[in-house]
Amino acid sequence: MNKQMTVRNGNGNGVAVAGERWLNDQEIEFVKKQFFPPNTKDNMEVQYCLEVAKQFNLNPITKQIYFVPRKAQDDNGVWHEKIEPLVGRDGFLAIAHRTGAFGGIETISTIKEVPIRENGQWKMKKDLVGICKVWRTDSEMPFIVEVAYGEYVQTKKDGEPTKFWSSKPDTMIKKVAESQALRKAFNISGLYSPEEVGVGIDDRGNVTIDVETVDASIDVQAENQKLVEQEMAALNQLGLTCEFKDGYVKVVGKTYGKTEQLKTLGYSYSSNKQIWVKKLS
Repeated sequence: MNKQMTVRNGNGNGVAVAGERWLNDQEIEFVKKQFFPPNTKDNMEVQYCLEVAKQFNLNPITKQIYFVPRKAQDDNGVWHEKIEPLVGRDGFLAIAHRTGAFGGIETISTIKEVPIRENGQWKMKKDLVGICKVWRTDSEMPFIVEVAYGEYVQTKKDGEPTKFWSSKPDTMIKKVAESQALRKAFNISGLYSPEEVGVGIDDRGNVTIDVETVDASIDVQAENQKLVEQEMAALNQLGLTCEFKDGYVKVVGKTYGKTEQLKTLGYSYSSNKQIWVKKLS
């Protein structure tokens, strides 16, 4: 039997998560081989994805959760290729049902006016809007989420909608609304749906990465090299150069008398290694 425990937030809302039974060792090895991108090494990234699935008691074999390769930019502007756990609408529904407090869901789409900022001014413009209501049996009022197409549509470099958002805009915006409403109603944090990040789920439940999106088309090595070149150009003004390794820029050259300039550029001095470094990732 699959036992669960319930974690409650400050408002008393419960989220059902994994208990004693999730996947056995044989099933986990099968998931590693079949449900991660090809040639994925069994590293901390894989363990993180599996732990997220376990904590929320979501089964990748039944397509409640997906492990998807993505390209993302960190706060320092450095691009990374990583594998991210993404949960489809059915996965969020599974979590909701296990709480025993799920009271129903209703989703519609409509054309309505939404605020849009253009050229520094706010305007009201018509847009496709997904509206989802989720009821809990322990709450009188439903949890309501409205999401506008213009906020979530994934676009290509030329600004045109990508394949999924062009061919199925109504379906995509409804899935975004449903995922957000279920998260809101059942206090689910740290999980996102494929539709929110440029990934689509076809009619058979298979993941399809929207390769036309701006992020998906990024050449990670080339973009990161641009950052290093920017650092090198700044250091050249001080008669210095640099090396980039494992996310760190190391200053190369005579730095005597240039402390304040290096600090201004965001570098810090490592007394142990006696070098000036800056973390980019």
